Amino acid sequence: MAGIRILGLGSSRGERTVTNEMLAQAVDTSDSWIRSKTGIRSRYFAEKKTNADLAAEAAETAVRRAGIPREQIGFCLVCTFTADDDTPATACSVAARLGLSERILALDLNGACSGFIYGCRIAEGLLAADLQKESMEKPYGLVIGSERISPLMDMEDRGTCVLFGDGAGAAVVTWDETAETAFYGGCIPDRQVLHCVRGSFIEMGGQEVYRFAVNKVPEAIEGVLHAAGRTREEIRWFVCHQANERIIDNAARRIGGDSSKFYKNLYTYGNTSAASIPIALCQMKEENLLEAGDRIVCTGFGAGLTYGSMLITI
Repeated sequence: MAGIRILGLGSSRGERTVTNEMLAQAVDTSDSWIRSKTGIRSRYFAEKKTNADLAAEAAETAVRRAGIPREQIGFCLVCTFTADDDTPATACSVAARLGLSERILALDLNGACSGFIYGCRIAEGLLAADLQKESMEKPYGLVIGSERISPLMDMEDRGTCVLFGDGAGAAVVTWDETAETAFYGGCIPDRQVLHCVRGSFIEMGGQEVYRFAVNKVPEAIEGVLHAAGRTREEIRWFVCHQANERIIDNAARRIGGDSSKFYKNLYTYGNTSAASIPIALCQMKEENLLEAGDRIVCTGFGAGLTYGSMLITI
């Protein structure tokens, strides 16, 4: 077995807490309606922080906790659909703020809410390639999911404005010959179900997204278990994209087994797109829920329509 291993995790969030009651003052909704439809109770909006601010804060914590030399970080991937600028990449700003080497590969990746899964898949390939170089020191990389979604929300559309929040999660990764990783995923091309035109607001067909998710999330989980040759009983945690509690509960029922293995933190974060899975992993680490050797299945789904699962070991 060999693959990527996460060495350090960090997270950041918008500076303003926005409750359901606060949203109900601006749009035709209520706390009970939002909770019953999504499970979300509050979320964070970044009013002064940029996307790059969020990403750099999360990455700084992840690097510090990993305890690795910054000069050996070979790449910085920022998974986002809400970059501050069309160019340069948010990753370039993060690399500068962290004082990373000039010889770094810095780029943004837009896999929507599956972004962190896609990013880890690419990270695995980059790390494996670095190992082929002679005299190469142990390689490290940064995979960051970071989103500032609040400016892209129509605050008169209760079907979208109650769902999203701003935040970032970061992971320092390396190649480990004893690690166990597997990936499964894909894309069903469909622009209309969930999209955001440049300079406009997010538009989403809620029922269509729900139907897509409740079908693809269990498929992706089963697919990655099959690829890894593992059973659901051998998995310590399932960490799904934190979009909707009903989607996560549906996946838990269809997969079977212990539903308490499906971690949730959407109650206070909302849907942070590519940031949701790394934020959840970071919070789990801080809550002492992760132990060395734990197998975790992470699953994302979102605009594209993209979907993907990865099995990793802690």
